[in-house]
Amino acid sequence: MKLSSYALLANTASFGYHWVYDPVYLKELAQKESLLFTSPNINHYQKAKSAYFGYPFGKKGDVTTQGMMLKWLFDATKLNPKFSSKDFAKLLYEKMQPGGEYVGYVETYTQKLILNMTIDRLRLDIPKAEMTDDHLVGFVPYFVAKDLNLSNEWAWEQAQLFTNRHEYKSLYQMFDSILQLIPEYTLIDAIKKSLNLAPESMEAALVQAIEMSDTTDFIKSYAGIACSIPQSIPLILHLLAMEKDFISTLQINTELGGASSERGMLLGAILSKIYPVDTTLFNHLNIQVE
Repeated sequence: MKLSSYALLANTASFGYHWVYDPVYLKELAQKESLLFTSPNINHYQKAKSAYFGYPFGKKGDVTTQGMMLKWLFDATKLNPKFSSKDFAKLLYEKMQPGGEYVGYVETYTQKLILNMTIDRLRLDIPKAEMTDDHLVGFVPYFVAKDLNLSNEWAWEQAQLFTNRHEYKSLYQMFDSILQLIPEYTLIDAIKKSLNLAPESMEAALVQAIEMSDTTDFIKSYAGIACSIPQSIPLILHLLAMEKDFISTLQINTELGGASSERGMLLGAILSKIYPVDTTLFNHLNIQVE
């Protein structure tokens, strides 16, 4: 299985509670029933102190918008290794523009992309939206690059459809190092040896990610549960440093709430290199993977 496949598996695992920002409610609910591999239920979103019901048409086995973008990019690039960022932009425009086939949530960064492409197509003399996103969408092309033996430069070219933040390039290098060291070192040692490649702006938070044992305190002081990389990357490393198995980590990740499906993509990809994953779990996915 490809890294992308495990990323998508982990994405759908948390899909039923993606964007529920109430860890207390989720942990209490987890005592009664499994939170993994379910469909979004409006009742849970209404009961939570804070939540956004972004996928009202979502079904068990679906993935978030970032998951679909990963599926589309992987499939297109496998067919055409010269698939460019212009090709990717056109693909997203066709699928996610009003009236397109995609019926899930359209993130702000995609709305901006569609807006800017519409400005070009209609030759409108108005300013374009600045692409400064800091969400985990910047890792969508990274997974594809790893699976199809493409460079980080290729991944960064695709990511620049959404962002101009160079932290992603450093984070690509950091995760490259972790993946390369995993066969020889424990996961936590692989992380420690790779932190020097992380963006300087995240250094303090990432050090604490592997040193602090209290997850609630760590989130409060150094991370968060939203999708922005200053919040999500430290939390992802913190969860990896716990060295739990594949399913246990996804369960904890879901209970923490927020952008759990998007965090799950990096968690699933990396954990798949360490722990055996029951291949029957892929039966939960509504999309084909390889």
